[in-house]
Amino acid sequence: MPIVPGAKISVPALPPEFVGRPHLSAALDAPGGPDVALVCAPAGYGKSLLLADRALADSATETVWVTLDADDNAPGRLWAAVLAALTQCPSVCSLEPLHERSTTRPEFVAELAEALQDLPSRVRVILDDVHELVDPQVLRQVQSFVRAKPVTVQLVLASRLDPPLSLPRLRLTGRLWELRAAEMALTREQAAAMLERSGLCLSPTEIEVLHRRTGGWAAGLRLAALGLRESSSPDEFLAQFSGDDRSVADYLIGEILSGLPSDIRGFLRVISISDPVPVGLAAELTARDEAGSVLHGLERRTSLVTALDPLHEVYRVQELLRTHLTADLHRQGAKRLESLHRDAARWWAGQDQPLRALDHAARSRDPELLLEVLRRSAIRLVLTGEHAALRRALTGAHSSLSTDDPWLLLASALANLEAGDLSAAHEDLNRVSTSWDSRPDTAELAVLHVVAEQFETDRTTVAARTSEPVRAIPTEPELEALARLSRGGVQLEQNDLVAARSNLDAALALSRRHDFDFLELQCLVLLGVAASGTGDLRTMRSVSTEALAVADGHAWEGSTWSGAAAAMLGYSDLLRADPVAAARRTERRPETDAAESVPLLRYVLRAVHGAALFDLGERAAGLAELQQSRSDFGDHEAAVERVAAMAVLEFCAARTLGHSVAARTVLTWLTEQADGSGEVSVMQAWSDSAAGRHERARSLVRSVLDGDAPPLLPATMVDAWLLETSIALAAGERHTARHALRSALAVGDLLDAVRPFAQADPIVRELLVAQRGSFGPSGGFADRVLAARAGEPQETMLSEREITVLGLLPSMLSLDEIATDLTVSVNTVKTHVRSIYTKLGVSSRRLAVLAAHQRGLIATGVR
Repeated sequence: MPIVPGAKISVPALPPEFVGRPHLSAALDAPGGPDVALVCAPAGYGKSLLLADRALADSATETVWVTLDADDNAPGRLWAAVLAALTQCPSVCSLEPLHERSTTRPEFVAELAEALQDLPSRVRVILDDVHELVDPQVLRQVQSFVRAKPVTVQLVLASRLDPPLSLPRLRLTGRLWELRAAEMALTREQAAAMLERSGLCLSPTEIEVLHRRTGGWAAGLRLAALGLRESSSPDEFLAQFSGDDRSVADYLIGEILSGLPSDIRGFLRVISISDPVPVGLAAELTARDEAGSVLHGLERRTSLVTALDPLHEVYRVQELLRTHLTADLHRQGAKRLESLHRDAARWWAGQDQPLRALDHAARSRDPELLLEVLRRSAIRLVLTGEHAALRRALTGAHSSLSTDDPWLLLASALANLEAGDLSAAHEDLNRVSTSWDSRPDTAELAVLHVVAEQFETDRTTVAARTSEPVRAIPTEPELEALARLSRGGVQLEQNDLVAARSNLDAALALSRRHDFDFLELQCLVLLGVAASGTGDLRTMRSVSTEALAVADGHAWEGSTWSGAAAAMLGYSDLLRADPVAAARRTERRPETDAAESVPLLRYVLRAVHGAALFDLGERAAGLAELQQSRSDFGDHEAAVERVAAMAVLEFCAARTLGHSVAARTVLTWLTEQADGSGEVSVMQAWSDSAAGRHERARSLVRSVLDGDAPPLLPATMVDAWLLETSIALAAGERHTARHALRSALAVGDLLDAVRPFAQADPIVRELLVAQRGSFGPSGGFADRVLAARAGEPQETMLSEREITVLGLLPSMLSLDEIATDLTVSVNTVKTHVRSIYTKLGVSSRRLAVLAAHQRGLIATGVR
């Protein structure tokens, strides 16, 4: 019998950087665990170490380990090693007779299986590197052992390739458990632990780069760790680390590629230019109709490629292997590589995958092909929001193509506008104007030209400025969608809201039908603008929420459209008396955000944020931000409705703080913008009322309520009715005041506008408490108003005794009776009451009750 080295039948030691993953092999020890297990993955995935870790950690199961090599293709040597390993197990005591027999005899395998029948407990036999076995006779013997072994022997095979052992039959009978490369790839967290144990201290970004480049391949990470330790410039090493790195390339060639047939190596080399690789593209590039079968076989036998879908129609080549093969292909000649990229570009274009088609067209170094793909896909990329990719492709095209092509220039203008690069977009449009006469003036180009110029004027398109809407609607989906978006924007500016909604709804339907996701975002925002124009703030809120969901799903948070949706929602949050949400939505954005390049949008976002701060109790800071945002906006042209909304916010903050000069300043500014509007009249009426000029104030309010000074904003009617309530109460006209308050509640309920009530004069809120329960359909809204605390401090530090006294104030009890009820002196009660008034910022018992209701300090069931 051959001598068996001890190392061959010993469990390998674990290296210091090893990261345990016991969950992967836990199925081996489960009750009724697998009869045969196959761990199959390319070299370097940690098959041996995974099984060694299980063997060393599992003291309940005796483990037999045999590391195979090419010499084991001699039957006598293989089974001698298995026999020697089994003999080391304490529970295996029936094999002595076999030592005296030749392991080369054909019947030895059957004798070994028979001798193992009476084992008292399970024994695990691990055969590592089974791919080394290629001799047909040896493989037949292994297959015989699989069939004849008792169930008390668990056979575990570790291999780089699927062994030819009738695996389908084992699967069919439920005897086989498999673990493959996809499951064995290290997660990002496991990769980080391995690199740390290798003595490296890397940032999360650097770990992410290595994990992405290696695909979680343990050997790739070990090679990267070695290179990083030896590199004088880690940043440069990370930037250049790929499958073409010397150490990685040597490993790939020596351990993986050298064992593959030459035609399979060629197949992999050709398909490596694309990631991912659909079966159809593989067939196109390799001219092999059976490409799908080849890919499926590679996945099952080698795990060098992985199917990305259940139907096995799309595959991915292991990342480091792919970059190595691509570099190898490049070394064989640039023309061959460029030809493959041309074929790939045309194939992806035919599959309606413009991004991938553009990428391959650019790599093909074929200017005409790049132009062809750009003209075919540029508008779709604009509508789907792939502006960065489009700009990159256009930059490459401009370096090698004619720069006066209207299609490219207009597509470039739209992409630059959405990126916030105004100067580049303006240059594109100027070049279109100078070259227009030399090109046919097609309907398609006319649509693009109108849309690009319209969006240049106001990229949020909350107020389109073009007087030349698209005249004819094209039938091609991309151009029809753009044309309807353009028409809707123009109709918004003309205040033709019914027609605007019709075109925008049609554009939205097109966007959803054809997956124009960026167009969907645009349509939703403009529909929000249209809804706000009719006072339908609930619809404005609903579609703006949808818009933000679309933006968040595509990382478009920095776009002007996302900013516009956030501004509308922030304003809605303010009206709903939710300053926390308003402040969160409108917090200052990075200067690189496209929204920051739009003066009106920047003004609205910052003004709403200032008003939210004011309502949260940071009054000086809030007013300062409101004033600064208006100053920064300057004399830019904008839709008067947006300007009026922000001016009202600033005026109310200044009025609340008693800053008459600041209030007068913003009133004068708005008068210049919107003289004769209801907002100017209401702001002036507030000022007159505060100065005691009640008749003049009432006259101004009536001009709004009677329609002589029509408001620009729906919520202004709420302010007007509340001011009428306040003036009527001051004049002793309680019946008129009740009518005005009911009217304010009715309008506020429709608009979901709570904030005006929370900021109304105390006497108005006192009436609201007194009349609670008499507001009919608006009763639920009145309860919300009472619970609102906009503009009030967030905390009221009342003591427990003060809370008790406060709870008795809504009753009819006098202070003496309250003192008797609490068994304290009346002076003590008076002290508590004065403290309550001070902390709540009120001056009477009724106002204290009102403030307590608003802050939720007492139940709202008191009439």
